[in-house]
Amino acid sequence: MTDAPETQTANPDNQPAISLASFRQALQEGRHEQVEEMLDKGLAPGVDFGGGVTPLHIAVQEGQAAVVALLLNRGADCNAVTIAGWTPLHTVALTGNAEIARLLLAQGAALDRTNVQGHTPIDLAKAHNRQEVLAVFKKADKKPWQFWK
Repeated sequence: MTDAPETQTANPDNQPAISLASFRQALQEGRHEQVEEMLDKGLAPGVDFGGGVTPLHIAVQEGQAAVVALLLNRGADCNAVTIAGWTPLHTVALTGNAEIARLLLAQGAALDRTNVQGHTPIDLAKAHNRQEVLAVFKKADKKPWQFWK
């Protein structure tokens, strides 16, 4: 799916459609209860907002750790990839949120995925001097200590 629809049917029982714009706003603003309610009504935690951007990408970008945890608990793919090759870990490498990095890594997020420019989350965290995130990555990674010097 390349274009995000304005609404998605909540469930097959012809419940009212949920506005993806409202869902996106709730994700951005960290409105945990509203996000949970929308998921309970059948909105998929991996819905594509366009270009492969998922609710998890949005919550990570906005630093909404509680919403990230909710989405992961509801089955969101921690390795979802946008058309630019960005995973949620690529985003956290830029935003510098170590708490969210830990949440993603605990669910199996891959540190070795490259985006279309060939950069891993580790590369981005190094380039943007995200030391706290790098420490989380280092603890989770299995590379030899020389790699991290």
